[in-house]
Amino acid sequence: MSELTTIVLVFISCSINLLFLLVCFMDFKGIIFDKDGTLFDYFTVWGPVITEFTEKILQEMQRDDTDKIRIRFLKMLGVGNDCMYANGLVFKSNKFFMLTRIFIFCIRYKLSFKKLVSNIKTGYFDSHNLIKDSLIRIDPGDAIHELFIKFKKNGYKIGIVTSDTAQSTNICLEHLKIDQYVDFISTFDDKLAKKPNPEALLAFCTEFSITPEETVVVGDAPVDMKFAKKGGAGYTIAVMTGSNDVKRLSIKADILYPNLKCLAADSRLFPET
Repeated sequence: MSELTTIVLVFISCSINLLFLLVCFMDFKGIIFDKDGTLFDYFTVWGPVITEFTEKILQEMQRDDTDKIRIRFLKMLGVGNDCMYANGLVFKSNKFFMLTRIFIFCIRYKLSFKKLVSNIKTGYFDSHNLIKDSLIRIDPGDAIHELFIKFKKNGYKIGIVTSDTAQSTNICLEHLKIDQYVDFISTFDDKLAKKPNPEALLAFCTEFSITPEETVVVGDAPVDMKFAKKGGAGYTIAVMTGSNDVKRLSIKADILYPNLKCLAADSRLFPET
């Protein structure tokens, strides 16, 4: 090996190490949270809601095999008996894929595709009262509230980016007692492109004059990690309170935590801890 080659290799090695150190010790200024499955356990809140509007949908079908269809339908959406399924439609973002799955389901069980899709949309987007009732049944405790206070004390700008409606989102934030700490909200109702398109992330950065590299993204599904990667986020955190997709999240996220409370001890978020 020539002396020049050795010098080049040493330079490359030093550059990589320097880059690694810069990434590890970057001073983050903003953090974006997904809502469902991130701020709260998806199954605990949305499981009963999805089950209830499924019952209403199938009652209108007036079929003798409603029980069998209900179980298969809930599984397709991603709702099990005691947990969420990672491959459920509620965790997907590709509309063509979702509609194709529903179409195949309708063919198999001889259901009206148009009527079922319409009922699903109605059940989901008109579910704010059910969500409120479901949230009331759980005690949010103080951990998340204290975590958001800690972020604000450390100078973070906080954003929420969700595919849910603004009404349901506000109900959730108020119940968790964190609405006063949130600086930016993007929901289904605004004009920003939805995840995994990073438009909301970039809008967040622009509003507060920070770079994507100075921004953290926290979510529970692969689409959240894809959203972060496309936007150039500096740090991606996945939590296991939503899709439960350990295989893909462990690959796509920088770090995987059991729940949101674990962020309080993250040394990259809070270097002094």
